Amino acid sequence: MGTARRDHFSPAPAPSSEGAAESFAPVSRVRVLGAVVAVVIAVLVGRLYVLQVVGGTAYRAKADDNRSRMVRAVAPRGVITDSDGKALVSNTAQFTVFVDPDELPKDPVEREAVLDILAPLVSLPPKDVAELKAKTGTQNTSVGIDAKAARKTRSREPVAVAEGVSMHVLSAIDENEWRLPGVTKVIDPVRRYERGTFAAHLLGYIGPVTPDDLKNAKLKERGYQSGDFLGKDGIEKSYDFLLNGKEGGTLYEIDARGRRKQALEELAPTVGATIQLTLERQVQEAAENGLKGKVGAAVAIDPRTGAVLALASAPTFDPNVLARRPLLARTWKAINDPKAAPLLDRAIAAAEPPGSTFKIVTSAAGLGEDKVNATDGFLCRGGLSFGGYFKRCHGTHGGVSLNRALAQSCDTYYYQVGRLVGADTLADWAGKFGIGQPSGIDLPNEKKGRMPTPAWKAKMAPVYGNPDPAWYPGDTANIAIGQGDIIATPLQVAQLSAAVANGGTLYVPYTVASAKSIIGETVYTAKPKVLSKIGLTARDMAFIAAGMRSVVTTGTGRGAAIPGVAVAGKSGTAEKKSRETGQDMNVAWFTCYAPLEKPEIAVCVMLYSGKGEALHGGSSAAPIARAMIMAHMARQKKAKMISAKVVARQE
Repeated sequence: MGTARRDHFSPAPAPSSEGAAESFAPVSRVRVLGAVVAVVIAVLVGRLYVLQVVGGTAYRAKADDNRSRMVRAVAPRGVITDSDGKALVSNTAQFTVFVDPDELPKDPVEREAVLDILAPLVSLPPKDVAELKAKTGTQNTSVGIDAKAARKTRSREPVAVAEGVSMHVLSAIDENEWRLPGVTKVIDPVRRYERGTFAAHLLGYIGPVTPDDLKNAKLKERGYQSGDFLGKDGIEKSYDFLLNGKEGGTLYEIDARGRRKQALEELAPTVGATIQLTLERQVQEAAENGLKGKVGAAVAIDPRTGAVLALASAPTFDPNVLARRPLLARTWKAINDPKAAPLLDRAIAAAEPPGSTFKIVTSAAGLGEDKVNATDGFLCRGGLSFGGYFKRCHGTHGGVSLNRALAQSCDTYYYQVGRLVGADTLADWAGKFGIGQPSGIDLPNEKKGRMPTPAWKAKMAPVYGNPDPAWYPGDTANIAIGQGDIIATPLQVAQLSAAVANGGTLYVPYTVASAKSIIGETVYTAKPKVLSKIGLTARDMAFIAAGMRSVVTTGTGRGAAIPGVAVAGKSGTAEKKSRETGQDMNVAWFTCYAPLEKPEIAVCVMLYSGKGEALHGGSSAAPIARAMIMAHMARQKKAKMISAKVVARQE
């Protein structure tokens, strides 16, 4: 056999490097291009995923917002009624014109032009226009205000520029709508205080939400925004969580210039709860009539529960003035006069020396500590000596027992009781009666008063500029008769009578009986709460009650006597210096309850003397208390007659 040809099986010659490069080049370019395309596609897919899946909801909302706008409908606040269900605070409707800073033109000149066009249509005074331009950020550099700075200080919410707008004005705005981007018209609820100044301090008032209010998480949860009204004092503030309704609104389709085209969706607002007070309108009227032209306060409470039947303070104010927009600085200054202080609720926030009304506490301390009894007495020779100093009584009463000491308000008797009991023990009994501590009433800004002790004086004397922090027997004597550094509010002094009336229980006073939603569901019901127990025996408490009865029958409080009604009370006249003038003045007090056998009402009246005027609790304050009790009794008698007629018809 022959040998195989070697050339048939020889490997092919290796290609040259130049040829290899030429054959690889097209393949590399394709692969690189493919990778780039893949990356681009991946980025696009990722971006689409982010836009449509991750951020789809947000971007859809933003797109919808660009073609639609929600116009808020503020919910009317709840109605407030008296104990008979008669409305004291309600709402009316009006048209309000707003300017939305976010919807104004971006160009500074065009922004300012909007308000310049709007101002004459709604009859805005020039000084108000300047203020509203600041709020809406419509000033431009031509008036000396940097546009960028204006944007920083302007409101972030629509600004009310005119309230109570007439149909004629609304038509004028509609005719100029194309020149007024960002201007809206809203049917707005307006708070109405039906009887003006009536029970103003108890009801309180509303005012515009401030930037500080918006920092409050609870208020933000209630839906408040800049430009809204919020409860600022009284019931309006304490029960804002019930009175504030749930806002609604209308979703409008808008064009590129922000003009409304059609309504897309509407959500009706929910009105706040209706609140029924414990206030007896007739008793409140008697209190306010008695306080006309005076400076002072009057309180009435039900000693069986702590329910507030009346709460009046003078001078007073009209809360309707504060429920308007815009609230201008000059309006606020006029109503918040620091000298007259009409916004101060003196019934719970004016703490003064209680004078002889505090002798109710001193009597309880003496009896409770077994230092005195109802029959033993002291000799009054017109005063008592304390370390070489003769402290006078307002009379020379001779032999005085507890009953006569209360009736004639003998200081000498109580100097002796105070000395026997001691300052610290007297302070303990005062605390049981609620002196020097807040009552817990469901109203804001209550003052707790003050019950001084030796420890208190040692600490506070340097603060008040007194170089001698020592406590002396004369200090105890002062406290025993309600003078010196002791101070109490009219509500606290009313509580003294209430505690005696019910046999020794101090209740937490309250002003709201119940609240119902707009559909009639009860959402709140008040329940009496005990603040403290006095701890005095029924026999000893009866001794004090008998002494208070003698105050009205034969003593210093005969001005409170009512034929056919057994009234028990205690007068007091305290001396102090005027905070405004530094001159001596007095504070007249009278506290009482009735009827003696089955008490239904406890009252306190406090009056400040004017310049050159001398007031006394028995002659000045007692007649007002008398009128309040008579009003309550007349109301109760009428209610019983109506009830009897209803029963007769049913039978």
